[in-house]
Amino acid sequence: MPGALRSLSSTLSRHSFSVLILIGANVLWASSYVAAKIALDTASLTMMLALRMCISGLVLFPFVWLKRKELHLTRSDLPQLALMSLIGFVINKLLEFGGLSLTTASDVALLITGESIFTAALSWIILREPFHKKSAFALIIGFLGVYLIVERSLIPNIPAGGGSLRIVGDLLVILALLFEASYTIRGKTLLVKHSPLLVTAASIVGSMAVWVPVAGWNVVTTGWPLLSWQSWVCVVWLAIGCTVLAYLAWFQGLTHVNASTASSTLFLQPLIGPVLGILLLHEALTPFTVIGGILIVISVYVISKQE
Repeated sequence: MPGALRSLSSTLSRHSFSVLILIGANVLWASSYVAAKIALDTASLTMMLALRMCISGLVLFPFVWLKRKELHLTRSDLPQLALMSLIGFVINKLLEFGGLSLTTASDVALLITGESIFTAALSWIILREPFHKKSAFALIIGFLGVYLIVERSLIPNIPAGGGSLRIVGDLLVILALLFEASYTIRGKTLLVKHSPLLVTAASIVGSMAVWVPVAGWNVVTTGWPLLSWQSWVCVVWLAIGCTVLAYLAWFQGLTHVNASTASSTLFLQPLIGPVLGILLLHEALTPFTVIGGILIVISVYVISKQE
């Protein structure tokens, strides 16, 4: 009996620790939008992304190299992995952080939660996965939430004084979510056959094939980037904290926590992201932005319960 109690205690301890790790991953991801906003003060979009992804890739390369035999990639898997690198860590990042440069960190933190909505929609359309009636209701709620965040009102309008750029930024982020959802859908076969952590790490390392030339072109055409120390700190934070540590923590946490529990921790991002935006960047939230964020969270929660 004491042995059984110790075993139960150990299991609970691993589970609790894994939940804390998952929470930590989401805190890191939530901070990425504020960090990127600060980095973009003195860094161009392409240089900031190139530095972030190249630093991440260099840190993850030894891990991928040591674990390469565990990937068990076939020749047919390699083009799929290359496409995942391009979609998930090049095109997606350009759209997401290009949108961030035009809008607020709070908007992006709220909108990014909607990735699950687009992933679910593409799963039903492309993969023909089971569709539930509640899911249709959840989709409508979710898209209404996205609309309210973008428009900040019930009636469509083009704000004066540069407000239209914020709308363009929000729309770019939404487009990024579609690419992120496509990354998830296209990578589903690889992620089922191989370790999701290894596939993700290999995708980040593979994206260096694009980002290294981009960084080189930036240096040749504009010279070595003269970033402020704050921007350098934020770039390193984005690379090490929000990419390497966050992904390692996320997949490590998933080893002892089921998917539904893990998905619930994603709701921390739309809570922490806007708070950081308000405290560090002095951003303002409108009632419609808050309502939109709440609707997206409700939508994602309902969809996750249908899986």
